[in-house]
Amino acid sequence: MSSVILCVDDDLTALTVRRLLLSIRGYAVLTATSPKAALGLFNCNHVDLVITDHLLQDGTGRELTLQLKRLKPEVPIVLLTAWANMPPGYEQADRLLSKGITPEEFLSEIASLLSNHSEDTRHSQVSVPPPMVA
Repeated sequence: MSSVILCVDDDLTALTVRRLLLSIRGYAVLTATSPKAALGLFNCNHVDLVITDHLLQDGTGRELTLQLKRLKPEVPIVLLTAWANMPPGYEQADRLLSKGITPEEFLSEIASLLSNHSEDTRHSQVSVPPPMVA
């Protein structure tokens, strides 16, 4: 089963390119052009990873990251930025990526983050013994 990635960007060209790149690599991709649409998709679908632009028309990637982490803190979030310096609030994201990286580097970072998340999830699952009957 392929991982589900939610991509958020108000730039339709960038969003389409990202969706195609990830789809070709075998990921299932959901797209949203606003934080409100992203929250709706996030709440109604299983999502393994979120990739969001930092500057959005209706808010920031930082604000969206905070909202998503409150709902499902275990889902990794990638914050994309064109800023030369770290944007404020980037600490909440699991990974900060520059929009200037190559497609190969981008896909490698995504695969690495999904792999690490998958391992963390497996290790954090604890077997609970059945209740004891007296």
